[in-house]
Amino acid sequence: MNQRNKLRIAHFGRYGEGSTDIVKSMLLSLREMGHIVQEWDTGTHPEWVSNPYKRHGGNGPVYILLDLIRNELMDFKPDLIICNAGGHTFTLRDMNWLKSRKIQILGITLSDPDVMNTVSKYSKNFTWHATNSLVAYEEYKKRKFTNIYYMPFGIDYRFFKERSPISKYKTDVAIIGHGRKDRYPIVEALCKNFDVRLYGNEWPYSHYSMGPVRGDEWFKAAYSAKILINFPRTIKGYTNVKVGILEAAATGKLLFTEYFDEMQGLFEYGHEIIGYNSKKDLIEKIKHYLLHSEEAERIGQNAKARCLRDHTWVQRFNKLFLELNIF
Repeated sequence: MNQRNKLRIAHFGRYGEGSTDIVKSMLLSLREMGHIVQEWDTGTHPEWVSNPYKRHGGNGPVYILLDLIRNELMDFKPDLIICNAGGHTFTLRDMNWLKSRKIQILGITLSDPDVMNTVSKYSKNFTWHATNSLVAYEEYKKRKFTNIYYMPFGIDYRFFKERSPISKYKTDVAIIGHGRKDRYPIVEALCKNFDVRLYGNEWPYSHYSMGPVRGDEWFKAAYSAKILINFPRTIKGYTNVKVGILEAAATGKLLFTEYFDEMQGLFEYGHEIIGYNSKKDLIEKIKHYLLHSEEAERIGQNAKARCLRDHTWVQRFNKLFLELNIF
């Protein structure tokens, strides 16, 4: 990247999942691209934000208190401010003040379509707004939003680094994600049929549950499994491409997820990932690939290669910034 393409970016976000959190991955990728990034971690400094409606889970508004940070922010002289997920935004008054100084503001939503009902109430105030969900993007377009862009999930360079299995975490099947009632029937069947490890909260299977993993522990868990399972349904019941798909694919482990149309734009079923349409189908396919380890490894490595070629955050941001014409 040449000098004229370097942006000065003030990045606001929090890292609920620690160093492997998606928001942290995005910040690291912006730096990898050569941009000069000022980090505003609102998880470490909750005093920088106000949450008047007690919103959580990506819902907003969660207002960044410009009056508290104005001097440091303006001393940095940002070309672009990114309000990354968590419902982060500015009040309309503060948004207009920033825009009047020719500072452009990009809002990024990572929990759509679940949070669209709250975020859509203020997202028109951003210079641009990017959503992770194709469903939400199409709904925004129907509502005549002119600043909306679709940016699928990506992955950062750390997830591609090969790691050796750790005996504590070795297993045939791993699920890295929190337990929910809609997931219990399939997970219960998996536990009865295979050597399984569950990483996350709210799993009622004490013999298999290892608790949540973050940072280096996430990598140990993922790279010590033969097969990773992803559940694409959101809390509100939407079927959606989630970041866990990219995280799992980047490891080169064999990845299973349900069949759904949006996934086919990212990975090829049967060649890069394995789809299933029922509990019985999933169990039969897992048995097959545990018996055919070379085939499983080949498919997993195909997914890793596709992820590295097409689905990094660097590629996502490059495409978005070109569309926004902000270089």
